[in-house]
Amino acid sequence: MISRLIVSLVLGLSAPAIAADASGLWSFQAGGKTLFQLELHHDAARWSGSWIRPSDFDVDGDNFVKVRGPVVRRLASSAHANPDGSVDLVFADPRPGAISDAFHIRSMDSAHAEADYNGARMGALMLVRESAKAPIGGWDPKKIYRYTAVVDWPTNSEMTALFDADQADRRTPNIDWSIVGPADERRRARTQALLDAGLLHSGDDFLHAAFVFQHGAAPEDYLKAHILATVAIARGNRGAIWIASATLDRYLQNIGQPQVLGTQFLVKDGKATQDPYNRALISDPLRHALNVPPLEEQEKQRQRYEDAAAKH
Repeated sequence: MISRLIVSLVLGLSAPAIAADASGLWSFQAGGKTLFQLELHHDAARWSGSWIRPSDFDVDGDNFVKVRGPVVRRLASSAHANPDGSVDLVFADPRPGAISDAFHIRSMDSAHAEADYNGARMGALMLVRESAKAPIGGWDPKKIYRYTAVVDWPTNSEMTALFDADQADRRTPNIDWSIVGPADERRRARTQALLDAGLLHSGDDFLHAAFVFQHGAAPEDYLKAHILATVAIARGNRGAIWIASATLDRYLQNIGQPQVLGTQFLVKDGKATQDPYNRALISDPLRHALNVPPLEEQEKQRQRYEDAAAKH
């Protein structure tokens, strides 16, 4: 029996509209089956909710296992809205010493919700709004219900615009860093505000945010960029694998440690180098898996940078 379940569903910015939008029926699926439903109600006086679920289940990594019926419906013992429009539900467990199940609920848009489940290390879960209650059940207790997280996360248009501006500044001939530098700082500040408000959801969102912080000015910016790129990969954006590799190398070099993948090149006084670089730590097959060229190709790339510098 799961002792504690917390679900966070990300909302927009207007608290009254957000709270109203959280009303309705939400379903969660794994392994092609609906595993549970959350139903929220709101009237002028109060919130209420119910949890429709298997009588018992467990979680093992990214898998829901030992899922057993019958279907049970539990009523929330408490429910209330927060100033940001989120809704908290608590389902008291009558067993002595048991921890109550709790939900922190916020919608992403009219059809989707993002759910963080602290009972398993599988990242955010996607909930989908249902127009009508459909029966659930028919689970096989011997089956593994894997949550693959292949979902259509909504992309934040403002984050896309911030990324586009970041890239456009770097495609401009004769870059004026006295202008681009402060613009980068403003983009990082706004990206952080979007992150803090929970308004980034898709793999593209986190990839774009990673690029913005990669163009930071401190080791913490590069470390944050690496973490954001990792989230982008977890949200299904395989294009973020290279930026995850590059930001790791950039972070290591900026804290005085050698890079380990070889993504960073420095051209100074006509010479190109990747040092300090621990070439022995990572094998070429692992570099390939991380979208990084092998050592032989890196050396050719270093020589091309040096040849280009010699022409100027």
